[in-house]
Amino acid sequence: MNLFFSSSPATDTLTPSDMLRDNQTLVSSGGLFEFGFFDESVSGYYLGIWFTADPSNVVWVGNIDFPLLDSSALLQIRSGNLILTDRRQVQSIVNSGNVATTSIIWQSFDAPSDTNLPGMKLGSFNLNTDHQNLQVVNSWASHQNPARGLYTLSIDSSDLTKLSVWRGDGVKMVIAFLDEYEFRFIFENSNGSTNDYDFSLQFNRNEAFYTFSSSKNYDLMWLVMNSTGNLDQNFMLKGKIYSVSHPLCAGSNGGNNGTCLPSIPSQCKDGGAFSEMNGSLPSTSAGSGGSIGISECQTLCQVNCSCTAFASVQNESVCQLYYGSKQNLLKIVEGPGLIYIRDGAPSGKINPVFRVL
Repeated sequence: MNLFFSSSPATDTLTPSDMLRDNQTLVSSGGLFEFGFFDESVSGYYLGIWFTADPSNVVWVGNIDFPLLDSSALLQIRSGNLILTDRRQVQSIVNSGNVATTSIIWQSFDAPSDTNLPGMKLGSFNLNTDHQNLQVVNSWASHQNPARGLYTLSIDSSDLTKLSVWRGDGVKMVIAFLDEYEFRFIFENSNGSTNDYDFSLQFNRNEAFYTFSSSKNYDLMWLVMNSTGNLDQNFMLKGKIYSVSHPLCAGSNGGNNGTCLPSIPSQCKDGGAFSEMNGSLPSTSAGSGGSIGISECQTLCQVNCSCTAFASVQNESVCQLYYGSKQNLLKIVEGPGLIYIRDGAPSGKINPVFRVL
């Protein structure tokens, strides 16, 4: 959905006389997308767009750099600006231009977050000027934190026929390219199957960008730059969402020569590797903050040097993090399941802390 604001009254419209509050949403004309505020318990309140059928599947976030404090948040149009407020601050999302004379004053497609939807543009704009603008897709910091993460999907400025992913430390991997007239990803197989994404490269003296349209085999298709560094292919068919997560490994046409884009090496003195052990972490009364898989759970523990161990309870989509000494942990591990302990974790006396996400 290319969400827009105009001056005509409708359920998908916000006018200068309206205010959008925490318990209100705008719904796209087809009913597929919903726009409003959502709560990530780990990091704060955000303005975003999600699938009406699956509110946990967020495709766009408007305030990734300044999470709102709480449900006091509201959105309104003031003097041509989109303004977000809560009880502590005022933030302007974008200078929206002349509201009175333009039917579309701003588009969410012009400011992607971690999701590339059909019709979005990934590329470089205002070429041959001093104000070049690169439109990219940035991963979230973690499964539950929409802040900018370590990975960026973008057109390759050194070769416009390629798409690349940059890691936070500048390491780059080409993940898609034009093969004669066909656009191919490095993880595609070579059994003759067609590319479901109809990518096209458009360029002139002012801009160069990729865009794509969905295959007729699906209701909708989109790509997500995952916080773990994987690229997720997503499909909607008859209202159900399916996802395939691809590690970014070199070797075109489905090959894998072992050269992959790994996570940034751990900056923790005890390293970023974990050892598997049978058992369960002690139970806690804290509730789950939403569906979260084992890779995201590991990332949450890996980037926090105080985290000694983690466990991902698959049937409940719960991530448990343990803060404390390895020695104490080994005394209380019991029951079925698997836990993952950081190699080289401290073994001295540290008061244990448990956290459930």
